Amino acid sequence: MPFVAPYLSNPTITRILDAIHPIDINDGTDEVKRKGQRRAAVLMPLVMRDDDWQVILTQRPMHMPRHPGQISFPGGRVEPGENTLDAALRETEEEVGLGADEIHIIGRLDSFNAVSDFRVTPYVGIIDPNAKTVADPSEVADIFEVPLPFFMTPDNHIRRDMTFEGEAHTFFDMPYTDEGGTFRNVWGMTSMMIFRLYQKLHPERFNRDDFPPSFFSL
Repeated sequence: MPFVAPYLSNPTITRILDAIHPIDINDGTDEVKRKGQRRAAVLMPLVMRDDDWQVILTQRPMHMPRHPGQISFPGGRVEPGENTLDAALRETEEEVGLGADEIHIIGRLDSFNAVSDFRVTPYVGIIDPNAKTVADPSEVADIFEVPLPFFMTPDNHIRRDMTFEGEAHTFFDMPYTDEGGTFRNVWGMTSMMIFRLYQKLHPERFNRDDFPPSFFSL
């Protein structure tokens, strides 16, 4: 039977549900926006551990031709005949062994244009805490968890401003050291998706005038 999360009345999940979009896409926001672009989808997996919400993340192997060692959410390109949700669920099962019957999708974040010529749609899902993850070694070197409150704390967002092709851009690093002393830096597209969730959950902390126009390009 599909996993039906018992946590939908949890205060954190209630806030997330109020902040993100419904699962179904009826306005074409996930469709490609420029020539040569392809659609992709990822899953932001949340799991309850000892009354605390954790975010499940993966680390790419160092042998990958693109972004070796980078921290990622499970996901990838949309294949012919799929929609974005299909792709997010398929890629999650392929990369970390979590089947659709172990995931309760609760909504999605804004689709956006990635620098890698993908139009990415991020879904948010609650994972059955009894489910076991199994990494596909060809795509995933490690699977780990970070407490959601860590990512929702502004002191843990290290801002980087840069200029690319004459346009100002803002990015964030979110360096995390776990209890065992393992250090990982969450950056790039993954940190930006996390920041978008933070932005939606804490609009009172967010001043639009502090960011360049490119930051809001969806």
